[in-house]
Amino acid sequence: MRIIAGRFKRRNLTSPQGDAIRPTTDRTRESMFNLIGSRLDLDGAHVADLFCGSGSLGLEAFSRGAARIEFVDRDPRALALARKNALELDEYAPCRFIKSEAAVWAAGQAAGSFDLILADPPYHADGIIELVEVVLPLLADGGLFLLEHDRHLRLPEHPDLEGVRTYGKTAVAVYHRRDEDLSST
Repeated sequence: MRIIAGRFKRRNLTSPQGDAIRPTTDRTRESMFNLIGSRLDLDGAHVADLFCGSGSLGLEAFSRGAARIEFVDRDPRALALARKNALELDEYAPCRFIKSEAAVWAAGQAAGSFDLILADPPYHADGIIELVEVVLPLLADGGLFLLEHDRHLRLPEHPDLEGVRTYGKTAVAVYHRRDEDLSST
């Protein structure tokens, strides 16, 4: 597993041992960040990496210019791995590592405070669909929420759902937050 692009391009990340953490493949991560790059400038962005696992999604955003990253996971082993990967970069990423359920963490955040939120929950976890409603208010206008999930999961229609891309067994739902009041002026 490695960083795909940006100032830490080709830097290796420590991969998890066993089946407890399922990291996003390089190919899927590259496709996700191509989508992000065409819609959002990551320079100075505030990013959240939910169900962070190894931290590969948040660290990819950092490599591409994000200013702050919050790694959230309920598993202390995942947070330790994400922290280890962040510390192995030449400079310490401006990161916070938070042991929490994603929905509980989201309930304590201010509306509009994130430019990009990435989530890669276990495919058979409860509450994946409900997570969308909890997370979307946290996005700033123009912000993105990318939700990785099993390709067989059908997400309900939502005005901010831009589309779903499929990569093998994985699907990525792309939510793009746009303030209707600002777009009509």
